[in-house]
Amino acid sequence: MPRKKQREENEDHSATLEKELPAARKLALEDKKLSEALDKLFALEKLTRQGGDFVSCKKVAQFIVKLCHDCEDDSQLKNSLSVIAKRRGQEHAVIQVAVQEAMGLLEGMPKDKKLELLDTLRTITEGKIFVELERAELTRTLAQIKEADGEVKEAAKILQEVQVETLGKMEKKDKVEYILEQVRLCLDSEDFIRAIVLARKINPKVLLADGFQEVKLRYYETMIRYHKHKRNFLDICAAYRHIYDTDVVKEDTEKREHNLKLACLFCVLSKSDPEQSNVLRLLYEDKNLITLAPYKVLLKFFLTEELIRWPSMRKQYDGVLGALDAVQGDAALWDDLKSRVIEHNIRICSLYYTKIRYSRFAQLLDLEPAEAETYLAKMVVDGAVYAIMDRPAAIVTFARPCAPADVLNEWSGNISELLGLLENTCHLIHREAMIHGQGR
Repeated sequence: MPRKKQREENEDHSATLEKELPAARKLALEDKKLSEALDKLFALEKLTRQGGDFVSCKKVAQFIVKLCHDCEDDSQLKNSLSVIAKRRGQEHAVIQVAVQEAMGLLEGMPKDKKLELLDTLRTITEGKIFVELERAELTRTLAQIKEADGEVKEAAKILQEVQVETLGKMEKKDKVEYILEQVRLCLDSEDFIRAIVLARKINPKVLLADGFQEVKLRYYETMIRYHKHKRNFLDICAAYRHIYDTDVVKEDTEKREHNLKLACLFCVLSKSDPEQSNVLRLLYEDKNLITLAPYKVLLKFFLTEELIRWPSMRKQYDGVLGALDAVQGDAALWDDLKSRVIEHNIRICSLYYTKIRYSRFAQLLDLEPAEAETYLAKMVVDGAVYAIMDRPAAIVTFARPCAPADVLNEWSGNISELLGLLENTCHLIHREAMIHGQGR
């Protein structure tokens, strides 16, 4: 058969719509004949679809959805949506408009009817790129319902069905917010592995763009929840520093000081390494820390190569740190702070002593000998300090054993330095003698 010629111009059925739509509405609402009204409307939909008048076709699709809702016939509503979506040669825009119209009806529906309509809409939108945004929103709505019912794990599982990074039509900010919602539900359901996998889909550099400040704060607050569970104190410190560097926080004195306090606290709670030492110095040099004298002193304790007395420090900072929400909600932070103080003191002892007796070592740490040995052994295993514990002799040796060649090189260097000092001294003596000799 010869191929049908394509219409040069689409037909215009707007006049027909003006006549038929009010009549169909009257037939459905006043005469209570919804089925007959729908038959006429679907015939009109076919006419506009085949005539290429998709503007009118969209109006008919919207009208069908709204009419079913006004007649409170949920079965016909779901069936009509499915029929519209399955029509042969149906324009994507028509399906999209029908789905959007139905989504607007979800707000005031009872829960059971809402779930049924959600299921129908999610079935219609499955695998269709042109309604990917609508499907993402429907999935979020379903997850919210599940979460409200206490099914947090189920809500997290449902929301993870949406691969947000593949949605080309979604704005970048909306993508980040959607992923953050997925991460939040994973954290609420204690699925920390999936939480960090999802969080890594967000590039922190994106959060530096204009209009992303609130999203940036939400992102780092979410990451703080994860890192607190993992006890990654340096990462928590970094998150609070990013919050502190946000313009909206800088403008608020109370928020700025609060986040700076927490950054200082979690920096101190972090185990010592080059990165932690660098952050410690950066925070200590922050000009805004001048108004927070106790926290500046706290940082100075760990920057100074002197022993810290834990009993006096606990007494001094009990009220200061105890007022922070982070400390009130996690009493174990005091134990972590005590560990950091003891580790600092052990490092200081290794700097000033080559050998020290157990009793004196424990006295300097304000610990029992057995407890001091436990902390020291852990630091040696972690590679934080070098030490050899001689239990029979009750002596700790911090000096590393040197090879004979190293000892000889060190002795040679010391002799060269001594001879240089001696030569310089003789030169100064001769110079003074010549000056005074000329004066006579």
